[in-house]
Amino acid sequence: MKKLRIYLMLLVALLGTSAYADSVKYIVFNAGGEETVIALEEMPVMTINDGVLKVVVRGDERLSASLSDGLSYRFSETVPTGIQEVFNDEAPRLEQGHVYIANAKKGDVVRVFTADGKFVTSQRVSDDGTADVDLTVLNKGLYIVRSARTSIKVINK
Repeated sequence: MKKLRIYLMLLVALLGTSAYADSVKYIVFNAGGEETVIALEEMPVMTINDGVLKVVVRGDERLSASLSDGLSYRFSETVPTGIQEVFNDEAPRLEQGHVYIANAKKGDVVRVFTADGKFVTSQRVSDDGTADVDLTVLNKGLYIVRSARTSIKVINK
């Protein structure tokens, strides 16, 4: 019965209404209190085998969770970060373990903190107003990246 319910939820999610589907950009899974955010534009492949949901994106397994462990999901128009406001248009973006910040003030410092507020590293904004913060050298975990005008929460996987 659970399998049927999950299959139906996934079918409804994939079909959806066109107006709603146009605004949805992410699917957020919650498995055991841990959230996994997957961009729908990445074309995730979801399979259910022996009661285990697996989500794979471009050959990389992003999620493996038992359906019996209270797996839930929701759709989102934005990446859920817990930060309620981005303070300006510096347009931070995350790509392959790097946080890129544009339109920042030359000489500003971008700082990285752990989730509990401990300073980890910093990067100075270059002459062209950009900064490339390399998170791949850090341990996996949750980090806060702050510049003079922007703060974002990043999960380093």
